[in-house]
Amino acid sequence: MPPVLRIATLVTLAGIAPAAGQFFNDFDEPPHDYWTAEMRDPMSTLLREVEAGRLELGERPGLPLVRRLLEELDIPVESQVLVFSRTSLQRGAVSPKNPRAIYFNEDSYLGWMPGGRIEIASSDPERGAVFYFQRELDDEASPLFTRDKVCIQCHAGSATNFLPGLLGRSVFPDRRGRSLKAIESFERVGHEVPLRDRWGGWYVSGGHEGLRHMGNSQALRAGGQVDIDRAANAAPGTLGRFFDTTRYPVETSDIVSLLVLDHQISMHFELMEAHYIVRQMIADQGWGGGAVPDDPPAEFVGQLAAAAERVVGYMLFQGEAELGDTEIAGDGAFRRTFLADRRPDSEARSLKDLHLRGRLFRHRCSYMIYSGSFTGLPEVLKGAVYRRLAEVLGAEEAPEGYRHLPAVERAAILDILRETVPGFPGER
Repeated sequence: MPPVLRIATLVTLAGIAPAAGQFFNDFDEPPHDYWTAEMRDPMSTLLREVEAGRLELGERPGLPLVRRLLEELDIPVESQVLVFSRTSLQRGAVSPKNPRAIYFNEDSYLGWMPGGRIEIASSDPERGAVFYFQRELDDEASPLFTRDKVCIQCHAGSATNFLPGLLGRSVFPDRRGRSLKAIESFERVGHEVPLRDRWGGWYVSGGHEGLRHMGNSQALRAGGQVDIDRAANAAPGTLGRFFDTTRYPVETSDIVSLLVLDHQISMHFELMEAHYIVRQMIADQGWGGGAVPDDPPAEFVGQLAAAAERVVGYMLFQGEAELGDTEIAGDGAFRRTFLADRRPDSEARSLKDLHLRGRLFRHRCSYMIYSGSFTGLPEVLKGAVYRRLAEVLGAEEAPEGYRHLPAVERAAILDILRETVPGFPGER
């Protein structure tokens, strides 16, 4: 759905237009208070430890500090993906010869390139992405990191429904990394974006025979048209043919890491948006302290169900793009790291088990159900999501919109959720 229409639809569904003119995506206003609330995201928590003198970040700017922060935030270095398009705040430092590295886990994202400053986005369980920017490299007096309002100019635009969220753009980059145009059909990356429209301006490594994407390639303008060769550089190969990989912690921008990141960015968005909608609904009802009565109005119940449905639809991989018939091998290191904290059920199945042939995961329910962004949802919303998941997965015949999930897969997912998610209906 186009962003403007989606905004109108959500506002209508949630009925969030009281006399004061408050909308759910007025994120800097009560009840959201994005700029004044105490944040509980990983980076904010870490910096409070620094301020209290319980932790010191004395590493030199550049790679030493990057490695230390990855360790403190528990972000695996193997998650590294590389973007060479000049689409970030530090566009002057980025180029095909000096790509920007991004590292991530379920709650935090760190960006850096040689000669540049560190950018961090970490997810507060209630208010979405919180953005931090390293001080100037020659500045030794200012705080090492500060919350950055400049980031919000892009990260709270139409792609995130004007809420503070994450972005992942695919563009047609020229030989200097400048964007000649963007993929306009998808403002924010997600698992529904066709592979042929992904990763323009990104490097892609790892085995993925036969797949065609925009990664590793530069666009050309000819006859008033902009195009990119999706085959020339799609084949596996070392990224050293494009830039000096030894300047980075690892030498890869693994296709499996990219696929996981694509899903995760939009899953974060769906969770955040639903949280803002429901928090605004509760505030509009005047329920003090966020407590919802046992018998809420029917209108509230219907709007809550609509918000939960959007979360569940994305969580169960509605509209996932086809990944091809050949198994995607990747580079291996990210896959091992990603699976290291899998939560298996009694039959050794988990939501992190990768499939990589035709689809990303073997059991198509997002592992982000374990993340802080999910566990921090309002209890009334979390309960609605649980009930809808149980209804869809336990149905004898898959409901409309979920027929991509065969009965055996739905049953397996339901078992995994009951055994690994505290509070899930029928928990064992």
